[in-house]
Amino acid sequence: MDVSEKQILIVENNDSASMADVLHQDGFRVISVSTGEEAMLLLRESPMDVLIVDIDSPRTDGLELIHEAVSLYSNIIPIAITKGESPHGIVRAVRSGAADCIVLPTENEELCRIVRKAIFRAAIRPAKAATSNAGNLFGNIIGGSAAMQDIFQLIESVSKSNSSVLITGETGTGKEMIAQAIHANSNRREQRMVSVNCGAIPDNLLESEFFGHTKGAFTGAHQTRIGRFEQANKGTLFLDEIGNMSPSLQVKLLRVLQEREFERVGGSEKIKVDVRIIAATSSKLREMVERNEFRLDLYYRLNVIQIEMPALRERRQDIPYLARHFVAKYCDEASIEHKTITQEAMKIMMNCNWLGNVRELENVVERAIALMGNRTVVLPNDLPQEVQQSSSNNLFLSEIYIPDE
Repeated sequence: MDVSEKQILIVENNDSASMADVLHQDGFRVISVSTGEEAMLLLRESPMDVLIVDIDSPRTDGLELIHEAVSLYSNIIPIAITKGESPHGIVRAVRSGAADCIVLPTENEELCRIVRKAIFRAAIRPAKAATSNAGNLFGNIIGGSAAMQDIFQLIESVSKSNSSVLITGETGTGKEMIAQAIHANSNRREQRMVSVNCGAIPDNLLESEFFGHTKGAFTGAHQTRIGRFEQANKGTLFLDEIGNMSPSLQVKLLRVLQEREFERVGGSEKIKVDVRIIAATSSKLREMVERNEFRLDLYYRLNVIQIEMPALRERRQDIPYLARHFVAKYCDEASIEHKTITQEAMKIMMNCNWLGNVRELENVVERAIALMGNRTVVLPNDLPQEVQQSSSNNLFLSEIYIPDE
């Protein structure tokens, strides 16, 4: 990622004035001001990519500035500066919307590392909503539930290795976002992550998609084309819905994983690649193995590390944060003021079984924002009948705790 494309606004006092120089020398474009008032004037005139602000400075209401900046630009990356003797500073900053914290005193290299890390994490998400204040937000993956906290820890651990990862879970649970987070936090993050939906490409074209083809290899092959493996060299190849892969292609994929080389369709040259494989499936892959529909040896090759995504109904406490995040996202896209969700509507959403999981919840929120007109609150009648019906069948959940915005 070219950091020189990112515009940073830093609000610093005289003691920390060297921060701007350090970031500028590291290739960033930096504008420095000394007060919160100056910062807000600049932000109202033009958007910034990154805001760095001292939340302990008496000259700047840092927490309020972060809140205002995120309200103006939902995709801005706020980074808080706090003192080492302020143990609650990080907690306050994150609750206000900060993506990371710089704890003073800090080394120059650490300062640049924190800023780069925040930018890389933000690159794998669309817009970060100010109202998405769940217990954790990893990239664009929102979740304060115990199940999601465990997954965040897994992402941190497996990102450091090159082992194959198999992500399982129902449709709509966010498997591709997990793959993106693993890649973005790995030592391959400077290289490409290439995605292949094995269920969306016709079987007769999958081999060419994976390995490429030479000119004249088949009718319509008017020129040589590199495949997804070559495109992902030194990076990550994400194989979505791996359970839909044909038996013949399973054999060829296994061979590539074993030998780290392949031939283009119609060619004889051996092409070596260094690719990390992350696969995902909503199918019961182990059952497919038992029915001889999926190769056991390929299953073990892919399933070195398994991450199982929980269904949304298994982490209902995350629904308010997700719903508010999607409300903010679609209000931003429509350039309208952020709307709120009534307790009654939120209770219905928390009671719903969401067979389509997070993707279905997002679609429902998008529909509500599009159809509710100028009203400022989402009401129960803004939700589809099937959602209301699913909720009415789960009245035993009606007293579930709904956190405030």
